[in-house]
Amino acid sequence: MIELTDAANKKFLDAFLAQADNQELYQRVLFSPDDTKGIEELNRRFKEFYAEARLIKYISSIIHYTSIELSLRNRKIDKACQPTDEIERLVDGLTCISNEGDREGIQEWKDALSDKRLLEAIQRLTEKEQATLTLLYLRNLKEREVARLLGVTQQAVSKVKKRALLKLRKQLEGGEMHEPVNAAIASAEQR
Repeated sequence: MIELTDAANKKFLDAFLAQADNQELYQRVLFSPDDTKGIEELNRRFKEFYAEARLIKYISSIIHYTSIELSLRNRKIDKACQPTDEIERLVDGLTCISNEGDREGIQEWKDALSDKRLLEAIQRLTEKEQATLTLLYLRNLKEREVARLLGVTQQAVSKVKKRALLKLRKQLEGGEMHEPVNAAIASAEQR
């Protein structure tokens, strides 16, 4: 017969006895302790119930910890991609150009953007950052192609792009505005 040693075992036994057929068998064995076949059947059912419960607990733990791991992985990915993705969508969304065929004749940001704040923010970027964004967004070139045109590596283009987009984000969110590195813009602002 099963002996209860603590509260956890009592809860486990209560779950086992919650099934009507197990309850009936338990009652039968309880009132006729000489019924060896009944005792063997009760023990067999309890062992099956216990094994199934352990399997369910194991699978539940795997699901729980896997979901935590996936959540953490997704947060890392979102955190890594989020800053540039938002600004890229903003740049794409604020352009006056509806399709890529119209984009071919556009060479300057002032012709492409409908948002004055974004245009001013782009003009505050360095010449290198402006050139990189122009090739990527106005001419719709891939980072690889921009790298070849500028004579740098694709990683350098990606780094300049990310830095420029982060600067744009900071400026558009009302963060600290950096003085333009571009001398032509600096002299135009002083006038």
